[in-house]
Amino acid sequence: MAMTPEAMEVIVRLFKAFIFVPIIGLVTWWILSNWLVEQTLNAEEALIGLFFVAVAFVLGVGSIIAGGWGFLGILALVYAGLLGLLSWQYIYWRRREHEHWLSEVDRYRAAIDRDPRNAAAYSFLGEACLRLSRFEEAQAALEIALELDPESKRDHRLLRQAKERRSQIPWLRSD
Repeated sequence: MAMTPEAMEVIVRLFKAFIFVPIIGLVTWWILSNWLVEQTLNAEEALIGLFFVAVAFVLGVGSIIAGGWGFLGILALVYAGLLGLLSWQYIYWRRREHEHWLSEVDRYRAAIDRDPRNAAAYSFLGEACLRLSRFEEAQAALEIALELDPESKRDHRLLRQAKERRSQIPWLRSD
């Protein structure tokens, strides 16, 4: 039994969708898991990434519906592949940066254990916690730093940032 050209066209379109959709799904999974679970991406970075995923998805689906890869389909596949590669590189870089700030937190806590009156250690601990989106910890450390050194303009600025970010993103955990 021979297939009709229409049936063959449906199979070709399904095959294209089975190639394209997993790429989009994988990139979306990377972005969401690194935003919501690992917290190596902030909300703004995740939304920008999701915008680009949506553009690739629309281009690819438009091409599949139009009946061929054509220029838009090829552009969508290249775009999705590059987006996946760039996302992987960016997430790897952000993970390394995250690990760096985690080690800095340990380093400054050890310095505070050695000298509980070390204003600089509290200040740097506050900055590291701020970079890790641990706003409550950052605020607490910076308040102690300011008790020890009330004239520090840097600590006043960082404390203001911690309070602002904490109020802007209340759903983030501080663990």
